[in-house]
Amino acid sequence: MLRPMTLGFLATLTLALLGAACGHSAPPIRSSSDVKAPVATPKEKASVSGEAAIDAALQDAWKRAGITPAARADDATFLRRAYVDIVGSIPPPDVTTAFLASDDSAKRRKLVETLLASPAYAEHWMNYWDDVLMGRESRGQNVDRVAFRYWLRARFEANSPWDRIVRDLVSATGQNSTGGQRVRLAKAIGMQVPLGSAVPAKDDPDAVDLDAINGAVNWTLRFDQSPQDLAGNASRIFLGVQIQCAQCHDHKTEKWTQNDFRRFSSAFLHARSTPLDKGNTMGNVKRVKLDDFPKLPPRLAKNPELTPIATAHPTALDGTDLEKGPGTRKALADWMTSPKNPWFAKAIVNRVWGHMLGRGFYDPVDDMRASNEPVLVDLLDRMAADFVAHDFDLKYLIRTIAGTEAYQLSAKAPAATGDAKPDPENKLWSHFHLAPLGPEELLNALLRATNLEAAADKAGIKDMDQLRAQLVRQYAFLFDVDETDDTPDFSGTVTQTLSLLNGALVGQGSRAIPGSALSDVLAKPGTDEEKIDELALRVFGRKATTEERAKWVMYVQTSGRAAATIPKPKRTPGGKGAGALGRLGSKAKGGDPRREAYEDLFWAWLNSSEFVFNH
Repeated sequence: MLRPMTLGFLATLTLALLGAACGHSAPPIRSSSDVKAPVATPKEKASVSGEAAIDAALQDAWKRAGITPAARADDATFLRRAYVDIVGSIPPPDVTTAFLASDDSAKRRKLVETLLASPAYAEHWMNYWDDVLMGRESRGQNVDRVAFRYWLRARFEANSPWDRIVRDLVSATGQNSTGGQRVRLAKAIGMQVPLGSAVPAKDDPDAVDLDAINGAVNWTLRFDQSPQDLAGNASRIFLGVQIQCAQCHDHKTEKWTQNDFRRFSSAFLHARSTPLDKGNTMGNVKRVKLDDFPKLPPRLAKNPELTPIATAHPTALDGTDLEKGPGTRKALADWMTSPKNPWFAKAIVNRVWGHMLGRGFYDPVDDMRASNEPVLVDLLDRMAADFVAHDFDLKYLIRTIAGTEAYQLSAKAPAATGDAKPDPENKLWSHFHLAPLGPEELLNALLRATNLEAAADKAGIKDMDQLRAQLVRQYAFLFDVDETDDTPDFSGTVTQTLSLLNGALVGQGSRAIPGSALSDVLAKPGTDEEKIDELALRVFGRKATTEERAKWVMYVQTSGRAAATIPKPKRTPGGKGAGALGRLGSKAKGGDPRREAYEDLFWAWLNSSEFVFNH
């Protein structure tokens, strides 16, 4: 298990924190002649399914490569890892205590089932796919981001099959929004999406009537001003094929041509959006209705830049004729999500495997071209066939991956001994890939560790959406992680480091504000050793080590601030104009060296590499 940094903290954190997402040029793509459709017959189903088949393939690969895999991760590490990957946060301390105390041999499998059944599962994957499909900001007055998130949320709550989700997105028609004030992304993410039925409670001021609209059309409308980008986005995300590389010219090294791009794009654009609002709708979502159209609508066909697409015959990437008049987009959606499609199932299996294990079979996960050499492609093919055989069930896929030996290995690579060879790039997943928490995961982890939302409620700050929106803006800007780019170098940036060191969330969250985690711990009876263990449980999901306990007990008991070698947190002042976090900070009391020593401890741990990485 990783251990937190305390001394020499600033320099180490600068090197260890999250790497800025590095943009990479879009590489060429893969032809359909290079791949086969991942279809499993009933007789084949038993031979390709489950963790045992995956484990056997990986063990064989390790043996052939002469690699010794890492030891099994301990229960505390697995618990935190599963929470981060499946529900996007760290476990609550009471859950950690119960899990570590349990001697149930099946507790890891039961944990995964509990997480898959929790409301947080749908919330996390709504956030994940909203980010992948819509980006960090959607320009355009006719895009209702909240309605789109409601639509996604309902699908993951119902565990809709992946092929159905994508088919409904690609062929979506209907009204985009009920209108009203346009909500920016940060506020949309901050809103708590209601659970239960598809239609939220009528007294919810942020409710979106999903019976009256189809939030899925907002994905197509996102490209209303750049329709030529729609096909490339869909192909890259849903098929792992970067057809957008052929938008401007034929590739010299790959088989896709500019005509392939144009014919494929043409199928997406057989849709017409009709405004429903008249007059000035400044500041409000513009209601539109999206309908299928037998050809490119006149607005697009008259655009000289789109003329080559408008005159192209709608054709799938494997040559399938998609021209069906007003049914062209439906034919496209059916082709994309067919069990016989050579890319569709493999693309999502590769993506989810990469999300949970830090690296896909193809790396990056959205680039399944022939010249991008994959690892264990036969295993990917078998897993994709198994996914198809299980009706494109995303929970089944996540459950299977979480149950594999590779997912349960330690992140600490074993030393090379004797005939055992090192695997420095970890291409065969012989140990768990370290990965920085994404913005949503880091924000959720900080809020859970500090219990800051409860403190805000106790302080009378009722607009939690505003507080979350403020934090989302900060963390999405600084800590966005490009999951499609698997880089082993998480060098971080000075800006990211200083944002944690001096940022309001960590600075105020680590204070003993009434209702906060630290305040509650300090108010309980017990020894300093017990309090330090409880804080470690909140932050790391484990008790403090003997070394940590001894060092921090000495620190808080001597209140040795003058002798401390860790940097001191910058406390954001409260008061008027300081925002929700600043007003919270004004509730903290000063003047108690022992309490301030505990605040230093908490602050240092929240800034540690063990906390900000998934391991």
